[in-house]
Amino acid sequence: MAGALNKVWVRFGIYMALVMLLTSALMLGFFYWNAQQQQQAFLSTLPAEVRSELTQLIRTGQQNSAAAIRIYSKYSPTEPQDMRAQIFTGLGAIIFLGLIAAFMSARVFIRPISSVIAAAIRVSQGDLTVRAQAPNTTGELNDLIVNFNHMADTLERLERERRETAAALSHELRTPLTILQGRLHALCDEVIPAGKTEFLRLLDHTEHLVRLVDDMHTMSLVEASRLSLNCTYVELGAFIQELVPFYAHRATGYGVEIELHIETVFVNCDKDRLRQVLANLIENTLHYAASGGVLEIRVSQEGSHAVLELSDRGSGFADGEIEWVFNPFFRGDKSSAKGKPGSGLGLSIVQSIIKQHNGIIQVSNRPEGGASFRMLLPLAANT
Repeated sequence: MAGALNKVWVRFGIYMALVMLLTSALMLGFFYWNAQQQQQAFLSTLPAEVRSELTQLIRTGQQNSAAAIRIYSKYSPTEPQDMRAQIFTGLGAIIFLGLIAAFMSARVFIRPISSVIAAAIRVSQGDLTVRAQAPNTTGELNDLIVNFNHMADTLERLERERRETAAALSHELRTPLTILQGRLHALCDEVIPAGKTEFLRLLDHTEHLVRLVDDMHTMSLVEASRLSLNCTYVELGAFIQELVPFYAHRATGYGVEIELHIETVFVNCDKDRLRQVLANLIENTLHYAASGGVLEIRVSQEGSHAVLELSDRGSGFADGEIEWVFNPFFRGDKSSAKGKPGSGLGLSIVQSIIKQHNGIIQVSNRPEGGASFRMLLPLAANT
């Protein structure tokens, strides 16, 4: 019963029924009062003896007796009293009171909606801090207020993230572009000699810009829900073994040895996207955990999932950082991130790709030291 009363249409119907009952009661009360007034006016015109007799008849319930009718016939006005004016006056007053009650009841229901409309207008004008207000509102109308305010909270958060992203992008793009501009000016002015070393340095900054643009493009696809997958039947262990040699030389340059622990498991995945996941995680290890000297890559099966785990032996994440590692442009401890390449988008892209595969990615600090990224992907249906 309480659940039904929370429905707007039920409560509105009850209020309208009460208004109708109140209006009907007022109308009946008016007619009864008018009849009493007319009777008193008639009694006042009678001689004392006749008035006393008629009063006694009325008190004993004999107002329709022959004696009462005789008195009414003899002493009532020869011209019947016109009651239409009184009836219309009474009806007008009752309808007016009924309309006031109906409008007041309607306002109770309209107030939350009006608050939402006013707040929506201000949101459309760019004020994302406004919230709908409707104290003592219950049921569906309260749900309307709560959901609208939740939407406004989300819009405000997204706008804040958009501004932070724009600021971070401008910062990330400015550094390599400034370097390129400065060194190209120096080459044009013959301040520095043109040679292979300088060209390689310029190429490195250009490749960094290309990686940054590629990462931003991937993130834009994710945010627009347009990150498409071309999934095929893949033996995950063999696929990882084929990819690792491409990164072995680079890892050796950082003093990192890659250790493989591979089991045979089959998944349906997009090879290009999974290659992107592995590349971003390896680059992350080389940039931030090369001091550990070891990167362990493990492929195994756990229940209905294939497990791909990358563990390093570095310093791990600082306190409070793990919950932020998949946020775009998060670079870890600022002191350790200075001067290191990367856009801060890599881990966010990794998480998005794994989710797109209906998988799960987990990150933790290893008790022995270092960080561990653990990804669970659904096994292929025919394994």
